[in-house]
Amino acid sequence: MGRFSRLERETQDALVKQKTQEKKVKERPQGQEESYDASYYAREADEAFFHGEFKNALQLYSRAIQTDNTQHYPWLGQIYCLIELAQLKEADIWCARALELFPEDSAILSLRAVMYANRGMYKRALATSDYAISQKGAEAHSFVARGNVLLLAENKNASLCFIKAMELAGENEWQIPMRIGLIYFKRKEYTLALDYFQKACVLNVANDHLWYHLGQCYHRLGFFTKAMESYQQAAAQNPENKQVSAALARLSHSSLFFTIFRRILGIFR
Repeated sequence: MGRFSRLERETQDALVKQKTQEKKVKERPQGQEESYDASYYAREADEAFFHGEFKNALQLYSRAIQTDNTQHYPWLGQIYCLIELAQLKEADIWCARALELFPEDSAILSLRAVMYANRGMYKRALATSDYAISQKGAEAHSFVARGNVLLLAENKNASLCFIKAMELAGENEWQIPMRIGLIYFKRKEYTLALDYFQKACVLNVANDHLWYHLGQCYHRLGFFTKAMESYQQAAAQNPENKQVSAALARLSHSSLFFTIFRRILGIFR
C-alpha cells in the first residue's frame, strides 16, 4: 500500500481540475443553453452510478438513449442500474429492447444472464451466459457479468472470468475493477473486493465512493488504521459525503473500544 502515498499527492491536482470545470459551468452566461449529446448524458450517468446513485444514473442513461438510441453503452448502463435496483422484470424488458437494436450482443446477453441468476434461475443464467460468451466480440463487460453469474451459482471459476475482464479492459480502465470490487463486496468477500478497489483507486483517486468502499473493506477486515486513511481520503474528495462521516464516527468508536479492551486485558495479564 506504499503506492497510495503517490496517489495522495495527486489528489490535489484532480481537485483543481474538477473545480476549474465547475467554475466554467458557473460562468456560463444566463440564458445560454448548451446542447448535450448522448455521450454527455452517459458520462453524467457513469458519475452517478459509480457513486452509488443508481436512480439518478438510471434517469441519465435513459436520457442518453432518448437522445440517440443507436449508442450501445447507455443501454448497458440502463440494465446495470435496473439490476442494482432489483427491478429485474424491468431489466428483462430493457434487455429485450436493447437486443432488438443489437441482436446477439454479448454484453447485453451476459447482463440478461445476471438478471436470471439474481432471480435464482441458475440453469437458464448459465446457458445464457455460455451463449453470450460464445458470440463474436465478447468484451470486458461480458466477462464481468459471466463472473457474477458464476459467483451467484457458487461456481469456483468466477475469478478466471474477472481476470479475463481485466485483460480485455486494459491497464488504464478503472470502471471494470470497480465493478468487480462491488460484486465481491456485495457477497462480503472483502479481501477479494479490496484487491480490485485498490486497482481502481490507482487510476481514479478523486472518487470518494471508491475510497469509501476501500475503507469499508479495511474496516471489516480489522485493519483500522488503513480504514481511517481511506475514509479520510474519501472525506478529502467530498466533505459532504454523509456515508463517509458516519463511517469515520463508527471507526473512531470502534478504535476507542478496542483500545480500552486491550488496556483492561493488559491489567489482568
